[in-house]
Amino acid sequence: MRRRPLVRGTIAAAVALLAALVVALIVVAIADDDEPKPDAVIHFTDLDKEPKGLVQGDKTGEPAPTDTFAKLGGGTATLADYKGTPIVVNFFASWCVPCKKEMPDIEAVHQALGDKVTILGIAVRDSERDAAELVDKTGVTYDIGRDVGGKLFSTLGVINMPSTFFVSAEGRIVAANPGAMSAKELRSLIAEKLGVS
Repeated sequence: MRRRPLVRGTIAAAVALLAALVVALIVVAIADDDEPKPDAVIHFTDLDKEPKGLVQGDKTGEPAPTDTFAKLGGGTATLADYKGTPIVVNFFASWCVPCKKEMPDIEAVHQALGDKVTILGIAVRDSERDAAELVDKTGVTYDIGRDVGGKLFSTLGVINMPSTFFVSAEGRIVAANPGAMSAKELRSLIAEKLGVS
């Protein structure tokens, strides 16, 4: 008979302890409501960083596509029209900020190399007006074409803008460079891939 008060006392102490714990948790939860906490914390590693731009598939060694494109100002052309001279084909668009920043550097290389290499800018899915305004604004004088429907863009597997292709005088793709380049980087790639310095 004496055991019952001991059991009751133990149960009462356990209930009191549990109640105190619940009250403590409620107080902590209310105090933390003033400062919102994130639901989760995400930690990034080097593998999670955005990679440098890509060109889908390796087109090296393939003949340059023969798709027709519109020339800025009228007429049409193909890359085959430039055969006999190494070509640098740069895909750009009026809405592409890195493209706009890169174009004066490409123009500087065009001025430095003259007719040793043909530089061709291709405006992708831009209206003639938008492409012309960007050309005027950046002051470029190299040839400009327009890939209105994005066919040439797709044929070459372009994913990122800008992207630049290097085509040999024989009309074969020798390299591709996704992403913007400085004049120095472009000169280096032209010398390495096209043998023009």
